[in-house]
Amino acid sequence: MEFHVVIPVLISFAISLVLGPIVIPFLRRLKMGQTERELGVQSHLKKNGTPTMGGVIFLIATTVTSLFYIRDYPMIIPVLFLTLGFGLIGFLDDYLKVVLKRSDGLLPWQKMALQIVVTAVFGIFNYELTLFRSMSFIASDIYSFVTAVSVANTYQVQIDVDTAEFFMMALVLVALLLKLDKVKLFKWKGRIVYAIVSCMIFAGFTQVYVYSDYLEDIGVDFRVYRPQYKYRYYGTLLTTMRTFGYLHVTQPEEYSVNAVKKITKQYTENESTETQEKNTSTQNKTTKKPNVIAIMNESFADLKAVGDLQTSKDYMPFFRKLKENAIKGYTYSSVFGGNTANSEFEFMTGNTLAFLPDNSVPYQLFLRSKTAGLTYTLKDQGYSPCYALHPFYKTGYGRYKVYPLMGFDKFYTSDNFSVFTDTVNYHITDSEDYKKLISLYENRTDKDKPFYLFNVTMQNHGSYDGSTLETGDEVQIEGDLQSYSKAEQYLNMIKMSDKALKELVHYFEKVDEPTVIVFFGDHQPDLEETFYNRLLHTDIQKLEGEDLEQLYKVPFLIWANYDIKEENVEKTSNNYLSTYLAEVAGIKKTGYLEYLTKLREEIPAINAIGYWDKNGKFYEIDDKKSPYYDLIHEYNLLEYNNLFGKDNQQKEFFYLKE
Repeated sequence: MEFHVVIPVLISFAISLVLGPIVIPFLRRLKMGQTERELGVQSHLKKNGTPTMGGVIFLIATTVTSLFYIRDYPMIIPVLFLTLGFGLIGFLDDYLKVVLKRSDGLLPWQKMALQIVVTAVFGIFNYELTLFRSMSFIASDIYSFVTAVSVANTYQVQIDVDTAEFFMMALVLVALLLKLDKVKLFKWKGRIVYAIVSCMIFAGFTQVYVYSDYLEDIGVDFRVYRPQYKYRYYGTLLTTMRTFGYLHVTQPEEYSVNAVKKITKQYTENESTETQEKNTSTQNKTTKKPNVIAIMNESFADLKAVGDLQTSKDYMPFFRKLKENAIKGYTYSSVFGGNTANSEFEFMTGNTLAFLPDNSVPYQLFLRSKTAGLTYTLKDQGYSPCYALHPFYKTGYGRYKVYPLMGFDKFYTSDNFSVFTDTVNYHITDSEDYKKLISLYENRTDKDKPFYLFNVTMQNHGSYDGSTLETGDEVQIEGDLQSYSKAEQYLNMIKMSDKALKELVHYFEKVDEPTVIVFFGDHQPDLEETFYNRLLHTDIQKLEGEDLEQLYKVPFLIWANYDIKEENVEKTSNNYLSTYLAEVAGIKKTGYLEYLTKLREEIPAINAIGYWDKNGKFYEIDDKKSPYYDLIHEYNLLEYNNLFGKDNQQKEFFYLKE
């Protein structure tokens, strides 16, 4: 047995040992002893006065111990949750016995009914969650609770026929359990055997189905970037449990400090200046560092680039026509329909979700200390102060905690907007958002230093109710898809975003200071599955590999108010966008950015699903037969050192200066 397993056991034992002499006499003084009926088996009378509710000792010990380890081992959360949940049922049972003097406590059917209720609540929650974002419950959602609550008021919960039928079946089952009132379970010795066997089965199940590679070895694929697909095929219980196994990031094979140093050596000891000189001479010929504005636009996507879509008019005319001093193309996100923070994580850090657990949210799970990335790179070159702007609650994805760790000096949220600010679909419009951006630019405290702001918009966030936006220039879907009102509402919101972007660009065209704007969508919108099925002329649940990537394709733009070389980029990914920015703005690159620039030449796009090589061939992330596997593994080593190797992080590689 490994030593790290023994320690929590000893902690729990010590806590129980301390609490026992305190809690048990206390319970006796409160006369919380089990009462027995005077009529009945006489041998049971000796149990009279035996303290009950003593299980609270073990619940406290378990909870306290878990709190010590919950940050490093989040997979214990469901176990703790179930323990406390069923402990509450046990507490209620004891309460009925000692306080209300009901010797039987909860009847068997009542206990079973409570368990059914718990299961039903989870089932309905999972169902509604799937409707909201086209993705079922996964382990990392536990960390997104605050974010979920903050956006819940923008969704409409509907109890449909399927949901009603589920409740009816649960009620029928509870009714049948009434017949168990007279059923006697086997005696206590049998119960002990039953408990031991159950524990062994549960432990074996957990080891085989959650933490081992057994399922993958027999061909069961649990890469859950689309959990609803896995839930459908493998069931709720198995898929949910499997997602908890993904919360722990395993160290890459052959990882060591020396292995990382071997890779970083050429970028730290022999700092390359050739690329820097090339970037500066060919892109930014200004003598002053340009202002940098990065905008991640909520759900901004071009559905015509995804599939066969016909509309009455163009919903993003300005974006398409903008070519002068612009680099444009498509970037591949690692998320679809939600988990916005993962897109900004890839952009801000240069890391990729490809090497992290499926559907995990790094902001909530992994960022606990100073985190290298674009903000610190700019900050080390005189950009100050560094702003973050998000016209919504600060608690979303824990941004108010994460942004300071990433180097931001100030974070502006919906609290900094007037109550009279224009909204659409319950969210602050892009136009109002950009007005705030311009205001921060004009009223910045130190105008002698270059300006940097990172903006996450909110206007296009779901859910979409299909309402008509009366803008006077409405877009209508034509052809086979014209019946999808939610998609039509979304496209009209995109047209509003396009207009707001036009106004923002026109403003900075007139600004004397050199300015660069980076603009990209975080993911495609959360629309009906049937809409995407008809758009792509296939069942999207069956898409795999490169075909699936169509759902992760979003536009990006890098524009400058000075002369730069125009370029059309067929495909890239969020982790590379900062390298394009550095080249346009003439920003000095960290060793990591230099590495990513070089990697981009061989692997121009990578996300959680896979990657393309320079010849356009697609590979799965874990394809060991790929000729680029060594490069991918190398990237994995560097990212692990960046995120999890804090004690031996190669700071000179990830930062310009400390």
